[in-house]
Amino acid sequence: MPIPRQEQTLTYALPEEVGIFSEKANLLVNELKLRVTQGELPGAVLMVVRNHKVVIHEPIGFRDRIEQSDMQKDSIFRIASMTKPIVSICALQLMEQGKLSLEDPVSKFLPEFANIQVGVETTNLSGEKELSLVSPNKKMTIQDLMRHTSGLTYGWVKTALVDQLYESNQIRSLDQTLEEQVKKLATLPLKYQPGTTWEYGLSTDVLGRVLEVIAGEPLDHILQRNIFDPLQMIDTQFGFDPQKLHRVAESQINPETGKRFLNLATGVKPKNLSGGGGLTSTAMDYAKFCQMILNGGELYGKKIISRKSLELMVSNHLPDQTHFPASTLYDWGTAMPSPSHFGTGFGLGFQVRLEAGRNPLPGSVGDLTWMGIWGTSFVIDPKEKLILILLTQQPNKLIEHHRLLRQMIYSLLEN
Repeated sequence: MPIPRQEQTLTYALPEEVGIFSEKANLLVNELKLRVTQGELPGAVLMVVRNHKVVIHEPIGFRDRIEQSDMQKDSIFRIASMTKPIVSICALQLMEQGKLSLEDPVSKFLPEFANIQVGVETTNLSGEKELSLVSPNKKMTIQDLMRHTSGLTYGWVKTALVDQLYESNQIRSLDQTLEEQVKKLATLPLKYQPGTTWEYGLSTDVLGRVLEVIAGEPLDHILQRNIFDPLQMIDTQFGFDPQKLHRVAESQINPETGKRFLNLATGVKPKNLSGGGGLTSTAMDYAKFCQMILNGGELYGKKIISRKSLELMVSNHLPDQTHFPASTLYDWGTAMPSPSHFGTGFGLGFQVRLEAGRNPLPGSVGDLTWMGIWGTSFVIDPKEKLILILLTQQPNKLIEHHRLLRQMIYSLLEN
């Protein structure tokens, strides 16, 4: 379904001006405040945009409960996997410039992937699992990276032999550059044959490295020039501006460990520029990115990508026979559910709703959504011209809070 091209920018308005039932507009705000009081989460920033109008932009609870500092509208969050759509847009920009094709093998840009093997688990006569290496049936492509069918994983399933190799090689360590990480990753086997299996993993990190090689500069410079500057995303970057550390939202204490749920360093710039999850941002900045998508690829008079490239991005790219492993559903998938089970597919960077039914959450056919493991989520609904953003730093309640966001906000739409 084509996304209408418009050039309006974001302005503030009252809920009733855009067809939102104003008497109920504070229901979710009040529910989140209650959960702060009950100790479920430290705080949040909620944003609702409809018809280019910001109708809810509410700071809730604490920016840092330990310090007893209040959340602010411009508080800065680690947005984790909400980084992925931004990097994916940059890849499509390079496609438009003729510098890559979705059909290109990854090894065209990263030769270290030319001889990568696929790990196949077998059981020996003693009943022990062994890993056999076989050649891939097809080459991993740029499209595979963008739709998570590359065969790469995150290495979180402790019983899987390939995942164990990820762990023993410290593949997710942030104490390495993106180039070092990707070169190490290329020495390990794939978990699946490319193109056969949807599993969330380091695909977008590898995509970020592809962008670096093509552009000949670091990923942060690429994103700054192509996305952040034209969209006026003034608070989005890898790591934190040292002048803005007082605005960083933090998680609260986990009573089981006595430490913060997120024990992440608040460094100025990380060594690893993770295209899969390294950005920090604010609700307003991310709303600008989402509005650009709703506008058909432009905002503030700046064309980011073409209408047809955006239509390609928001279409389902998963093959009909795509396999969804159980680990996707029950381990990491508790936060990122398998697309196949909810009437959804996966585009080039986020989940796409394909059917009116099957999905237990309110929305529209064609809506786009994704989440970040540290407690952030968004929805872009072209049919309703609606953007929902909820930023927290409470990872253990991610799905619950995203569910709450969709259920309560969609109930406010009058027309």
